[in-house]
Amino acid sequence: MAPLTSRWRQAAVLALAAVLCGAAWADPPGRVGRLAELQGTVWMYDHDHGEWVDAVRNHPITSGDRLSTDGDARAELRIGSTTVRLDADTQLDVVELDDEHLRFQLHSGRLAVRARSNEVASEIEVATTDGRFLPQRAGHYRIDRDETLSAATVWAGELRFDGGDSALELQPGQRAEFWKESGVTHYTWGSPPRDGFGDWAQSEDRRDEREAHRYVSPEMTGWEDLDRHGRWERHPEYGALWIPVHVVPGWAPYRYGRWAWVRPWGWTWVDDAPWGFAPFHYGRWLWWGGRWCWAPGAYVARPVYAPALVGWVGGPSVNVSIHIGSGPVVGWVPLSPLDVYRPWYPLPRHHWRYVNPRTPDRFYRPGEPPQGPVMYTNRGVPGGVTVVPSDVLKRRQPIGNVARQVDPKLAQQFVRQPGVHQVPPPANGAVRPAPVVPRPVSPAPRAPAVQAPARPAEPTRPPSGAEGRRGHGVVVPPARREPGPPTMRPPAAREEAPRAAEPPRPEPPPAAQRVTPTPRAPATREPGDGGRRHVHRPPEEREGRPGGGPRQQVQ
Repeated sequence: MAPLTSRWRQAAVLALAAVLCGAAWADPPGRVGRLAELQGTVWMYDHDHGEWVDAVRNHPITSGDRLSTDGDARAELRIGSTTVRLDADTQLDVVELDDEHLRFQLHSGRLAVRARSNEVASEIEVATTDGRFLPQRAGHYRIDRDETLSAATVWAGELRFDGGDSALELQPGQRAEFWKESGVTHYTWGSPPRDGFGDWAQSEDRRDEREAHRYVSPEMTGWEDLDRHGRWERHPEYGALWIPVHVVPGWAPYRYGRWAWVRPWGWTWVDDAPWGFAPFHYGRWLWWGGRWCWAPGAYVARPVYAPALVGWVGGPSVNVSIHIGSGPVVGWVPLSPLDVYRPWYPLPRHHWRYVNPRTPDRFYRPGEPPQGPVMYTNRGVPGGVTVVPSDVLKRRQPIGNVARQVDPKLAQQFVRQPGVHQVPPPANGAVRPAPVVPRPVSPAPRAPAVQAPARPAEPTRPPSGAEGRRGHGVVVPPARREPGPPTMRPPAAREEAPRAAEPPRPEPPPAAQRVTPTPRAPATREPGDGGRRHVHRPPEEREGRPGGGPRQQVQ
């Protein structure tokens, strides 16, 4: 039998890698969230290291992420045009965040969801142990979860509660509380709460309404910060350009921030600037008029996210003779509108067309890095090439101070080295998995119920002398190390923050006065209920008990 050609050998390796890697390296989604605002101490669970770490602004959020706020903290999560705001003492799991679903599991605390599109609202789902909350159209909703019950408030829009054995529709200005007892769902009507979290969420939402999205889609995560921190101009060839108004002297894209390893994409840029999300994960950068400008490209209804639109040069696996100090170096350059983005991770063809709108489809070669040197357009721009010691990436260190120590002539010489190509270095010095050929994936049907993902075992608390910090410089919350109940944090892990007083909730009626709700029948509010608890009864029983007796109303 004749030996296999080089192309056949490569195809065989890619096929084997697809079998071995499986779903772990499936096609990444085109939609992503980000941590937009952080007040106080906010934690994020690092699955790779098995510990809670300090959350960082502009960190991408995707399926499987877990967030937790301390007693004096709040957080804002942005996913395109959708905003999720978290109050203090809140634990949230991002169950599924992809192109078709936005599914969350609220274990404890309070969150507000603002959906600005009917299409996106139909994809949102917030689950608690009592049931699922499903926005039916664009609106503003609040979900609360404490030790005994869940509550929903509709500020605007329409919300459906699905408890498995009953359902309830909520209209603007309504609030309902839900709890389960002996496997049966019960509910009561109440008044919308007036507290600090509600005032903050609605105030921030009114500020968002004043923001414009003239040149980019509101489904581009990070769009809301562009007009706040920059101005727009028109380029004769590339159209609308965005220019940041406040940057330090010598500023360059992908220079002031750090690299993080985020699955399923790999190396991901996390910028320090408050506006530093959209310009670093969509579009391209170019040098025009003696300054750096960001070109978002043509308007796309649902833009495709990329971890970092840069060209990588060098790395520990490349034979580069230039060194800084005693170790190898790695560098990158921002891609211009004329450069092709070739990620090493699987990228579906329809996503590739969005991130490379000026490149013909014949250049689409998943898993195949370019052969030989690549001469990027921005390589000769002042500050266009950033070169740092390779261990800076492994340690997740800030780039700015280290990069300024590199001589510009050395950076240019580094780019011209033979053998430099566009492949990022592996994480923590490990061997990078072989790329997987993208395969078409049918959209999964909407699940009938949200189940919280299996919560990985959290590491035990270290000795007091070593508490609070790992070797790679990430702070670990001392009291969060020991796992607690799945719906609550350990009591010692939080300090209660003062909150505005809420109206006392009446005690549930005795079990003997409750009637089991009819499965799947829509629950309705009876006129003149005055806030009293009602049980869910079928229509034929609402006018009176069977047998002709007077109607029973549970106080």
